Amino acid sequence: MAIWSRTAAVALAAALLAGALPAPAHAAGNGRWAVTPTPPANPGPAPRQYFFLESPPGQTVIDSVRVANLTDKPMTLRLYGADAFNTSSDGGFGLRPESERQQGIGAWTRLGLADVVVPAKRQADIPFTITVPANATPGDHVGGVVAAEAAPSGQLDSGGLAVGVTHAVAARVYLRVSGPTVPGLAVTELTADRAQLAYDLANTGNTHLLPDVAVTASGLFGHRVTAAGPGSRLDLVPGARTRLRAALAGVWPVDIVTTTVTVTAEGGVRATSSTTALVGVWPALAVLALLLAVAAVLLRRRRRARMPRPRGLA
Repeated sequence: MAIWSRTAAVALAAALLAGALPAPAHAAGNGRWAVTPTPPANPGPAPRQYFFLESPPGQTVIDSVRVANLTDKPMTLRLYGADAFNTSSDGGFGLRPESERQQGIGAWTRLGLADVVVPAKRQADIPFTITVPANATPGDHVGGVVAAEAAPSGQLDSGGLAVGVTHAVAARVYLRVSGPTVPGLAVTELTADRAQLAYDLANTGNTHLLPDVAVTASGLFGHRVTAAGPGSRLDLVPGARTRLRAALAGVWPVDIVTTTVTVTAEGGVRATSSTTALVGVWPALAVLALLLAVAAVLLRRRRRARMPRPRGLA
């Protein structure tokens, strides 16, 4: 660990003496600081936005992260590795805070410096390692290298209590461990009402996927119903399951709506599911039920009226 600390200190000093420029527009940043992969000595035409790494089990990957201070004052930031996850309600990509237990990238990552002070309008390149366990499962392990404020800079009023808010920025890490890769998606638990369609989307494989979601819908007698899918493209980590919703428009007050959700991803990955549901507002459904009941009574009476009456014996 001492060797890594000295190496990081040398890299940091070199970066600061170089008078680094602010991070490019594609960097992950919040306007105050940015975090990106350190460019290679001979960068290609497209700079790295994320870390895309590969390793067999039991090996160590070495790389470097660039932290840029975009403000006019020195900034102290805390660096750590974190596991990625998808939120359960909308599939948003997130990284677990340092206080939570890390099991993948977050547990395997070691940075040359845990805390770094970056002068105003400067940047620092911090080396780090990712040590892949010998028993690591094949496929993609997703996380990030995070640069967070050393102390909270804001407050949030929560039930009358002031809660400190710590801001953080990260560069995503996609590490593929050697071995068989089996991508997969699943769509389940479809439900629909007059306003929206809800369904579960799961990444059932061992690779991260960027699925395209297509939702189609039609009403009674095939009339047109429009459905709006997710507002942004998802980045699903292996094992993620999320509940998504699509707004429906054009549904009649009482309608029979058929909806189909189809998701596709690179490599021919595809999953689809459909559902048909009677939907409507409760007053309209009550009126419909009443009309059906009245129609049934009238039909029964009409049939009885047409039945031949038995004649008396002569």
